[in-house]
Amino acid sequence: MSNVGLSRFRMTTLPPWSGVLMLLVLLILALAIFEPAFISMGNVNNIIRAAAIPVVLGIGMTFAILTGGIDLSVGSVLAFSGVFLSILAGFMPISLAVLVTLVAVTAIVGGINGSLIGLVGLNSFVITLATLGVFRGIAYLVTNGKTQTVDPGPIVTALGDGNVGPVPGPLLVMIVIGLIASYVLRSTYFGRDVYAVGGNEVAAQLAGINTRSVKMTVYFVSAACATLGGIMSIGRMESAAPTAGAGLELAVVAGVLLGGTRLSGGVGTIAGTVIGIFFLTCVSNALTIIGVSSYWQPIATGVLLIAALLFDRFRLEPSRRANKKKER
Repeated sequence: MSNVGLSRFRMTTLPPWSGVLMLLVLLILALAIFEPAFISMGNVNNIIRAAAIPVVLGIGMTFAILTGGIDLSVGSVLAFSGVFLSILAGFMPISLAVLVTLVAVTAIVGGINGSLIGLVGLNSFVITLATLGVFRGIAYLVTNGKTQTVDPGPIVTALGDGNVGPVPGPLLVMIVIGLIASYVLRSTYFGRDVYAVGGNEVAAQLAGINTRSVKMTVYFVSAACATLGGIMSIGRMESAAPTAGAGLELAVVAGVLLGGTRLSGGVGTIAGTVIGIFFLTCVSNALTIIGVSSYWQPIATGVLLIAALLFDRFRLEPSRRANKKKER
């Protein structure tokens, strides 16, 4: 087999998240050798809890990016849903407040983003950038910029920062949401439609797929995941802050792209998203352990995001060249 053929074989047979998985394994091995505290049970537990909310948001983001869109409002929706829940918890049982929050915020945010992007056809970057500001602003207005104390109760605490038996609650949430999302994408008609719309929207329309409905639905999925993230943050922090989740959208997008989801849509997996976000979380945790200033963490995230985009372009280059040759 020629070198070109071997290169194409590797590109097509290896999953898109194989590169970041290899980096994650190497990072863990290096830190285990030079910083043994990294693999202590206490620190592993910290990593799981720190990654849980970004993973849940990342799962919703994956649906949006797979259609060729993006949802930059997830961090603000997390804060908005937390504030929404804190208000409801003042005059109804926390379990009912959680249910109402999940349904209402998903309907509001998903309805706005999904309608404007999926039905009207406006640009997802611009719309979700706008709703990022809108929902963050509402959270500030309602709270007057102050953190609200909330009694999350045992169930919400378990979801955000507690344990279910010996297992961390956030880990269970990640597993359940991840398995459901993976099943939907891999084994349902809707999941196939999501990939089809992201791969070639015109071809998907010609095949009879209601592309508007698919694009609208993925923003409901993303809104639901962001709202769940807000509920989990209440369980973790026992408070609702208008600043919660600020800048989190950058880390979530970076994790999704590092995990092999193509920014232009049509390619990506939930497994890749989980691995990508865990890689970023481990990098952040490692910087803290070795005493690097926290100011370097967003720099590291930005650099890794650029690296993910460059890798994605390199991975697609053979197929682009092949397509150009066919056109000639």
